[in-house]
Amino acid sequence: MKTSYPSLTAPQDGYVFVVTYGRSGSTLTQSLLNAIPGYVIRGENGNLTHHFAQAIRLVTDHEMYRWRREDLPKPRPERRPYLRPILGKPYDPWAGVEKVDPDDFTLSLMDLFVRQVLRPPRRCRVSGFKEIRFHEDPPFFRPHLDVLRTVFPKARFIFQRRRHEAVAASGWWKQQPRDEVLKQLRTADKLFETYAESHPDCCTIIDYEGLLEGYDYIRTLYEFLGEEADAESIGAVMSRLLKH
Repeated sequence: MKTSYPSLTAPQDGYVFVVTYGRSGSTLTQSLLNAIPGYVIRGENGNLTHHFAQAIRLVTDHEMYRWRREDLPKPRPERRPYLRPILGKPYDPWAGVEKVDPDDFTLSLMDLFVRQVLRPPRRCRVSGFKEIRFHEDPPFFRPHLDVLRTVFPKARFIFQRRRHEAVAASGWWKQQPRDEVLKQLRTADKLFETYAESHPDCCTIIDYEGLLEGYDYIRTLYEFLGEEADAESIGAVMSRLLKH
């Protein structure tokens, strides 16, 4: 794997993903993570991995791919009747998909994502990003995170919440119907909590209000990551709280 997917495997201590919603204070968390030596946590990318994960599921599970992949090594009489006369032929409507390796497709796609989007520098030992759009497709939330968890080495997730009333009164949220905003935030928090409960070894939940309490709370986040909390570095980040 290290030879074939060098970008994906380059950060020796793996990946961290900050999963949240807009106006949760996640840029502060991004800054706190980037204060750790060797961490390069990028900002939002428009939920790009959501689209990659959908492509991965299509190649892996769609019956037109799967049936051809399963039947290709079989003797012709044992193949599905539908595929017997066309599998491997240029006139198959899905000609060629039987040769698509879903594992190689998955790893190559994410290797490309790391190389072209995350672009971890040579000194990086932990890469990753924060994204505010994971929850916008609730049925695909778990499959999306499952792809990240299983494909990215040593993947860890930080789910960030903020008091809903504060979010609803901030930024673009306040231009939307309040009841709809609160419903969306409750759905997001439930998705976060359910996934974290299912994978406690690689997930943690933090609250923006806790981060504002300072060093002691932030130290618990660093401990989850197995990192030392440097009071001076944390203080420098907290002193320039973003006003966007």
